[in-house]
Amino acid sequence: MNRIRRRVSAAVNPVSTAATGARPSHHSGPGYAANPKAPDFELDAPLKEAAARWLSLVPAGGRHDARESAKDVLETLREHTRSCPGHPLEALWVAQRHLGDPVPAVRIASLVLASEALWWLGYFEDARRAAQAAADADPASAQALWRLAVALYRQARFADAGERLDDLLALAGRFAPAWALRGQVRVWLDAGNPDAGRADFAAAAALTSASDTWVVPFRMARADFKATADAEIRVHDSAVGGSSGGQVDVVLLPDKSRVERGIDPDRRWYLEGPSTGGGDSDSLFGGLGGDFAAGARSRVSFGTRFVLYQRNIENLCQDGAAVREEIRKSVAELFDAALESRAAIAIKGAPEQHAEGANVPGDEDG
Repeated sequence: MNRIRRRVSAAVNPVSTAATGARPSHHSGPGYAANPKAPDFELDAPLKEAAARWLSLVPAGGRHDARESAKDVLETLREHTRSCPGHPLEALWVAQRHLGDPVPAVRIASLVLASEALWWLGYFEDARRAAQAAADADPASAQALWRLAVALYRQARFADAGERLDDLLALAGRFAPAWALRGQVRVWLDAGNPDAGRADFAAAAALTSASDTWVVPFRMARADFKATADAEIRVHDSAVGGSSGGQVDVVLLPDKSRVERGIDPDRRWYLEGPSTGGGDSDSLFGGLGGDFAAGARSRVSFGTRFVLYQRNIENLCQDGAAVREEIRKSVAELFDAALESRAAIAIKGAPEQHAEGANVPGDEDG
């Protein structure tokens, strides 16, 4: 089964060790490094220059040389791909070491691993370049197509990401994260349509046993969504005994130009104004005085604007009750950021599964 990864914001350990355990009897997916018929290819000059730059990202303490047979190299690359979020710098070093391997399949696997490591480090254009080179070398590599699709998605190249997901699902039709991400792509391409992506979300949900891993999003009328958010503002104001000055705007999705500049396309909210903030679903919160911090500054700075991204909140929720709870959580997080209380939010909200954080397709997904 493919492990679904939650986004992490903690600092990475450049010298952590890759996951170990009993070796599987096969490699992780169709077209992955185990493909014995992978065509020969050479890295072009621009990609070689990029690879040299990637090496500079890895501190000296994270560089450990090892010599393995081709079979062991493939296994090493596969293990690093699976555990990459916990050690992207070490994974990048391992990938970079094998980009010049004489075996084409190893070079393709190294590019896939490099793409994943660069993605987790936030270098999305480099992640795209590595994945594109792997997909060009082996168009039947589901792993290369997946890494290419998720890199394009983070660059706001949604139509291109959708095309690569079409190609991937023709190869690995049981890979649920690809169905979920294609649903998100279709929402971006037709945000005003409440049914956009519904069939893809349903396909992802049908492929997973856990009911809350992938859901068919519940769509709420904008007026009801805004009314729910306004009610949460009033709850806060009642808790602090006066008007906070907070105002909520509801928009369907983040501005595409901001995604192109690097913000997360899946973020649930945004804080705009004189206070610091930015609204990432990875923020850490806990409770003090209920859902809001007692004794914190109670009035939002003049000019501060709260923004809720309706489609991204709904994408996590399978019914109206879940949407309302997610709105409640998001408004609480906005107040925490705007008031700089650094309080913790006790509201659980919906499980935050993000398709593009999933690991590569496996044999069972074909």
